[in-house]
Amino acid sequence: MIAENAESLKLDGVRVGDTVVYAAHGVGQVVAREQQQVGGTERDCVVVELAAGMRVTLALDEAGERLRAVADENQLENVRRTLAADSAERDSRWTARIRDNKAKLAGGSPTDLAELVRDGSRFEVDGSRLSHVERRLYLQARELLTRELCSARGLEQEEAAAWIEAQIAAPEGSED
Repeated sequence: MIAENAESLKLDGVRVGDTVVYAAHGVGQVVAREQQQVGGTERDCVVVELAAGMRVTLALDEAGERLRAVADENQLENVRRTLAADSAERDSRWTARIRDNKAKLAGGSPTDLAELVRDGSRFEVDGSRLSHVERRLYLQARELLTRELCSARGLEQEEAAAWIEAQIAAPEGSED
């Protein structure tokens, strides 16, 4: 299993055009490296354009904490296993579930996103009701995971969504 916080991107060699993941915002592309005045100090920064059209400028030290590389095949295998695994026991206190789910979404780890997608999908299918906030978090996690899968494997959104569904439907231990 990968570390709970996916490995931070090594930014010394980051280049314009590199694809990165910015935790709860998803996949983006480095569009510029520049010097900016921050608090009276000249700092090296990267500008990342995210899939939703949002642009973020981060100082290199902050970027090292917030950005990571797109999931590799080992991480995607962990995602596959997570999607196929049995759902975790659901905490009966919705406030605890929301807090935990928000933390997983904010961390942006591929396996945490997979847990949110797996559990949200199964609760919808079996007739369990997700609260409005839980459903919003589930759909956001699903979108982020789909985009990362598209980037990692060069898939179209429909193909990535179908792969996710196939893993959720697959019995634990099977391979796809």
